[in-house]
Amino acid sequence: MTSAVTPAELYQSFSERLGLRWVCGKAAAEQREIAATSFRVRPSLVGFLNLIHPNRIQVIGEEEVQWLDSLEAKARWETIARIVDLQPAAVVVASGLDVADDVEHVAREAGLPLLTSSLPAWELVSFLEYQVARRLARQVTLHGVFMEIFTIGVLITGESGTGKSELALELLTRGHRLIADDAPEFTQLTPDIIEGSCPPVLRDCLEVRGLGILNVRRMFGDAAVKSAKFLRLIIHLYLPGEDHSEGDRLSGNTGKRPVLDLEIPQINLPVMAGRNLAVMAEAAVRDFMLRMKGFDAAAEFVERHARLMGRP
Repeated sequence: MTSAVTPAELYQSFSERLGLRWVCGKAAAEQREIAATSFRVRPSLVGFLNLIHPNRIQVIGEEEVQWLDSLEAKARWETIARIVDLQPAAVVVASGLDVADDVEHVAREAGLPLLTSSLPAWELVSFLEYQVARRLARQVTLHGVFMEIFTIGVLITGESGTGKSELALELLTRGHRLIADDAPEFTQLTPDIIEGSCPPVLRDCLEVRGLGILNVRRMFGDAAVKSAKFLRLIIHLYLPGEDHSEGDRLSGNTGKRPVLDLEIPQINLPVMAGRNLAVMAEAAVRDFMLRMKGFDAAAEFVERHARLMGRP
């Protein structure tokens, strides 16, 4: 499903932050949608005035106004008509500049949403690019507990009864932080970044069998809860006897799991009596952090063993 946002929704959310004011086209702004199917679309969603690859939201700053003023009367009129014919979702005149009479006249006739902003053009483009991309980003909901462990965003997954919530509770007592339980939402902000957050209805809550719903913020304090985090690692819990290979004894039972457009590293941990899963999870995250820094304990061990055996 492709999400969409309208200029009217952006105005409602950010009018005070951006110093936005309607000039004309307020009613039409509710009908003109900004949508994207990927992060590699062309034209851009928001950008400075572009007549070759028109942006969905065209921003006119001081340079653009000076360029329009430098045109002869006929060329200026044709350029303004061209802007309207390209059917942008909205046109925003930035930097607190006055809207030229001919621009306002053409926009009113065409029913084009036209606004002004008190912010500098570069700041307006930067802010809107981020906010629009965030609203249009692809999302997915996964089953599990999403936590911050040693500053790393970790999703704990597994079938019902493997002890995901109990592990999360133990990790909370060890100083780590909860982001979302049961149904964390993941958003692909950029081609290589996925952010996880908690649905509003589940915020601060953790469900544990036998205890019911626990309010983590009230029990452990504000520091035990975090609003969002980038997804870097998945720890999958499974019961012995499930169809999981034991993996390499040196490098562990690891793999990758596709989440949206990314392959996220996954570590599979068997749930067995006598194992301290909290310690195992912490060790898995610490080892993952070392691997990100370029250190591989298994490779170092193999090299050491080969050196002792006299092999090259």
